[in-house]
Amino acid sequence: MATAEALAHIEGQRRIRVAVTQGLQRVWRSLPSYDEGNLSDWLRYALPLVQGGQRSSVALTRAYLARSLERPPAQIDVERLLADLRGGVSPSTVYTRPFVQLWSELGEGKPWQDATTAALARAEGAGAVDVQMAMRGTLTAVGAAEELWGYQRVADSGACEFCQELDGAQFLTEEPMPMHPHCGCGVEPVPYTRGRPTPIPAGVAVSEHGELGPVLGAAGGHFLDEPAAYAR
Repeated sequence: MATAEALAHIEGQRRIRVAVTQGLQRVWRSLPSYDEGNLSDWLRYALPLVQGGQRSSVALTRAYLARSLERPPAQIDVERLLADLRGGVSPSTVYTRPFVQLWSELGEGKPWQDATTAALARAEGAGAVDVQMAMRGTLTAVGAAEELWGYQRVADSGACEFCQELDGAQFLTEEPMPMHPHCGCGVEPVPYTRGRPTPIPAGVAVSEHGELGPVLGAAGGHFLDEPAAYAR
């Protein structure tokens, strides 16, 4: 059974994701239009909002691990961590994509409301994933600094079938936790005395996404690209 601290960390992460996605929604809906001239306004407000959420995620995760390990918070390079999260893809590139998607769908003749709704869903999904990736990056950085064996996955209350299958699975510090769009799972630290590799269950696959790292999906299937995965 998960510790109270692990569950509190999961809830804290959820609140950060909600704050970021709601903030992105407010910025998106405040724009007078979605022409190329409005893109700079979107990025000027959206990027600091997401980066603030990522920093909150890093701080929360460091504090949680320090409390769990009964040690001072580990010293990590936060700037480098955040810069490397998406394999070096810049935040401006990531958050320009909702505009590009909107323009593409309108060019294909899709209704305005459908196109804007899908583009906003992509922006919100990107924000939520960036918060979780900041947590995942912190796990790797703190684990290396503290010489942990690894972590044990803790499924959140709304976990998908793949995450439920992996609830309790252990993975090494240097192996980033597999996730997926809208994932809300957390972890518990595992010292060397309790580490034991966990095989991936049948029916679950871990695939490498060039930008998002290891992602969960169905065995024999494939990970959906961001537009389709976020548009729900």
